[in-house]
Amino acid sequence: MARDTAKKIASHGFIPWVADGSLMSIGVSSVELVPRNVLVLLDVAEGDDLHTSEAQRFLGIQLNHLGLRYEFREVGRQGLPTEPLAGRYAGVVTWFRSGIDHQRLGPWINDRIKEGVPVAIFNAFGFQMTKVTAGMQGLTSFSAPAPDKLSVAEADPELMGFETKPRVDRTQLEFVRLTDPNAKPLLRMKDNRNNTYDAAAITPWGGFALAPFATTTLPVLDPPRWVLQPMIFLKRALRLSDIPVPDVTTEGGRRIMMSHLDGDGFPSKAEYPGSPFAVEVLQREIWDRYRFPVTVSVVEGELSPQGVYPKLSAQTTALARKMYTLPYIEPASHSFSHPFSWADAMHGTSKADITQMDGDASHTLEIPHYKFNLQREIKGSMDYINNTLLPPGKKAEIFLWTGNCVPPAEAIAQTYLDGYLNMNGGDTMITNSRKSWTDIASQGVRKEGWYQVFAPNQDENVYTGNWTGPFYGFERAIESYELTGEPIRFKAVDIYYHFYAGTKPASVAALHKIHRWAQAQPFTRLYVSQYIRKVIDFENTSIARAADGTLIYRTGAHLRTLRIPDGAPDYDLSAAGVAGIAPGPTDRYLITASSEVRLKERAAAAPVQPMLLEAGGQVGDFQRSVNGNKAELRFTLTANGASTFSVTGARSCSATADGTPLAKGSSPSITGQAWSRNFTGTSAVHQYDIGSSNAKLATTRHLVLVQCTL
Repeated sequence: MARDTAKKIASHGFIPWVADGSLMSIGVSSVELVPRNVLVLLDVAEGDDLHTSEAQRFLGIQLNHLGLRYEFREVGRQGLPTEPLAGRYAGVVTWFRSGIDHQRLGPWINDRIKEGVPVAIFNAFGFQMTKVTAGMQGLTSFSAPAPDKLSVAEADPELMGFETKPRVDRTQLEFVRLTDPNAKPLLRMKDNRNNTYDAAAITPWGGFALAPFATTTLPVLDPPRWVLQPMIFLKRALRLSDIPVPDVTTEGGRRIMMSHLDGDGFPSKAEYPGSPFAVEVLQREIWDRYRFPVTVSVVEGELSPQGVYPKLSAQTTALARKMYTLPYIEPASHSFSHPFSWADAMHGTSKADITQMDGDASHTLEIPHYKFNLQREIKGSMDYINNTLLPPGKKAEIFLWTGNCVPPAEAIAQTYLDGYLNMNGGDTMITNSRKSWTDIASQGVRKEGWYQVFAPNQDENVYTGNWTGPFYGFERAIESYELTGEPIRFKAVDIYYHFYAGTKPASVAALHKIHRWAQAQPFTRLYVSQYIRKVIDFENTSIARAADGTLIYRTGAHLRTLRIPDGAPDYDLSAAGVAGIAPGPTDRYLITASSEVRLKERAAAAPVQPMLLEAGGQVGDFQRSVNGNKAELRFTLTANGASTFSVTGARSCSATADGTPLAKGSSPSITGQAWSRNFTGTSAVHQYDIGSSNAKLATTRHLVLVQCTL
């Protein structure tokens, strides 16, 4: 009714806005918001953090990949929302431990069902099931003696048994079964008395997957494994449409690669002839050789005369200043005293187990006469780097979390209030021997409104037994990069390590192996600051639908990729702001060139036009002109050092960058990937390189002109 009323108002020449009488709903206008927020309900045990909750660890990356922004609500501490959610949220997701009983939760979920807001329940209902609440959800709650035997009677072959087979557990049995004929059971059990129990289902109101059929942990399995296929379940339970979604893994149709160093171990001496400092080995062996953009932080307390190594300060300060003159290094801070647990440091407690993480031997560096101060750690260390270590033209604006990388909300807030970007944490540890999606972390976590950006991958400690060996173990990070890139591209690639990785020949050899692997891939190379800004834009992206069905995306100044899910319709690629489309392992990636893009479904007879297939940087100011069988593409390409791009949809092309003719390209291209062949097999691809691997590495905005014959 609201949509029809809005159309009638618009037909009279007015801009409509139709809401409920109490003005509590978001309303409908000539465009209607496509909600991409998800409300996640949970409880966090005392002493724990959102960071380590099952909902954050297991569901975050799934929601991210579906293009959704999520926010947490701790029901026991914050209560339940009282305002309507329809139009503001794409759905509600819950993850409660077994035995939790929030008495108001059942009726509240029933209100959401009446409102038309989908609900996806994981692990446990979170409330005592009664006949009334069960009836509202198309279930019946029944009583029966505890079964002597229990077995799986039915299991959906598509959604159940994803990483491990479903195994019954009589201690986690919920006495409910479906009564709604429109619900689809996913996991049904039967006992020795012929009673049936439904533990997972897709329902008209959403769906549920109860323990142990969401994730499960067995004594021989580490980490937990998904029994349920979470991506498909969430998509169906939340009734998500197949529309393009914002994506931070890809730039210019190519997977993003970056690299960063935590500042630990800057004063470390390497096990090489002459005992050079680790930073000298890393510059000679890695940075100067591969010339990747790399973001490098330092711990002020390790370098300054007031720190823990005052006798080395003159030497290490000089080395840091020299390091930051390198054109491919972006500066960052890794704090003043390197707190292991930010919560302990801020609250004067000692709850964190420092023996379990990253080889840290104390809660902070033991800096003489220093008492923890949040502003000293963040702004103070930034001021030290900016005022003491950096050459003219460089400025540190990134704060990399230290220790267990679990800062409280007020610490995250301080980085924003001081005007800095923040990153680290996340614990993506998937490898061939730990092959589970539960080991892929999300893009970040929101705490009390403040967003912590996670590092896409983990550092060498994860692969070297917390730096106890084997020291070549970091080469297994390649497994993590590959498993988070195909068949689903969950993550950008982040070569993430510490200065002490330069102290041992075995760890340096591992760095060589990783960099050679990355060098051969068709990646777009970014600095950490560029990636962080994309993640923040992802959080702030809005999607709306106009009355004629046009989808309107506003993605901010830095996010320039929309991923088209497999099964989505084809879109009109001649739309303003669309520069091209690239294949991926599963989905396709729209290369966008502006902060607002409007997409319509493509007419079947729409002619093919020349466009970008890939670009090794951010595309902007894209213009296409066609005159008969001739076409021109004009655009900017902002890249970090040498770059490349490819054009498709034309018989022949020539190209210039900044007025200089470009030769045919030979850099690694996505056309060399097996999954690209179905996409590019019938069309010529014209690739061009800008600069060379020996060119001075700097972030440059190129003016590109491509002239083609159709």
